[in-house]
Amino acid sequence: MTEEELKQFKAALSITTVAMDLGLPVVRGRCRCFFPTRHAHGDRTPSVSFSEERGTFRCWVCDDVRGDVISLVQFVKNCSFLEALNWLKETYGFLLRGAKPQVQNRVSTTNFASASTMPNRAPVSNVSPEQSAALVAKTAVRDAALEYRSPEPAKELVSEDERKKIILSFLKMLSPVDKTPAAAYLARRRIYKPIWDKMLLRTITDYGALNNKLKETYDLEVLKYVGLFSEKGNLRYYKHPLFFPYLDTKRRSFYFQARAIDSTVVPKELNLRGTVPYPYNVSALDERPGWVYLCEGVVDTLTFLGQRIDAIGIPGVRSFKTEWLPLFKNKSVVLCLDKDEAGRSGTEYLQTVFANANIRTVVLGDGVDQFGKMSMKEGEDINDWFGGKK
Repeated sequence: MTEEELKQFKAALSITTVAMDLGLPVVRGRCRCFFPTRHAHGDRTPSVSFSEERGTFRCWVCDDVRGDVISLVQFVKNCSFLEALNWLKETYGFLLRGAKPQVQNRVSTTNFASASTMPNRAPVSNVSPEQSAALVAKTAVRDAALEYRSPEPAKELVSEDERKKIILSFLKMLSPVDKTPAAAYLARRRIYKPIWDKMLLRTITDYGALNNKLKETYDLEVLKYVGLFSEKGNLRYYKHPLFFPYLDTKRRSFYFQARAIDSTVVPKELNLRGTVPYPYNVSALDERPGWVYLCEGVVDTLTFLGQRIDAIGIPGVRSFKTEWLPLFKNKSVVLCLDKDEAGRSGTEYLQTVFANANIRTVVLGDGVDQFGKMSMKEGEDINDWFGGKK
């Protein structure tokens, strides 16, 4: 496998799916650390988080517990880099370039105990000295994992229903975007008030006041638990004041994405921690026959909606969940991912996933724009294509 092929393979993997297939109890994008004794109260509030956008994981307390999807397999299975890569290739071989589409009936049955109690393996000959040294340091993970998989589950600070109520309450504390810097940002992207109102876009106008109000209303540990506050004890969205609620079919929202309106901020998007419940603008998946445009990101979706085109969005190329496939009943899908390497890799992945479910897909422009005059340029997204400005 070449370096480029490895890069594309990793881009097509969902790190959360891999974690769950390894037996990790991931809840709302987080799980407890492999080293609970390093944490107060045994890491009662899970400290390991997963980023679907970056394909990485990290513990917010243990600086050495972090990495990509291959590192995750190495940690859990206590194996070498090549052994971890081979496991991924065997488990997700259908994502490799040139693999034939096949119906996927695989169920996540990997047991965490069996994964974490595998015997020590000697590093293979072509593993670098740095990798070998890292593996020696990681042998303690196996023993720590035994404590980690204690039969006593992590305590829930609030019920799922209460968590949803807190998210709804938080969104109600936000302001409409009219006459705010967020409105100017959206207008530059050719997204206007009718769409702001339809999709209930909101913004933070006074971060300090909102931060204090939340602390006065809810216990700080609860705010951390539901994903609104950082480990340092403040509202996470200081640099991301524009909010895109993920509305369900009843126009309620229990999940959202926040957006930076300053182009220098990295990352530009910050999702609520936890599992993405459904695609953005899920109401477009109404089971009626027709076409729907699938975009990479909320802004591209809003751009299509402004053109009166049915569209849905996913937070990133690795965030599509196979359990969403029934939502696409009777639909044909136009794939409109960004014109970059990650977008092309994601397009190939989605073509395979939809083909396995007998759902028709086409790529935007294929078969229509034979000479490339209407195609997106390298590095563009749908909003760029429609003339939006950064």
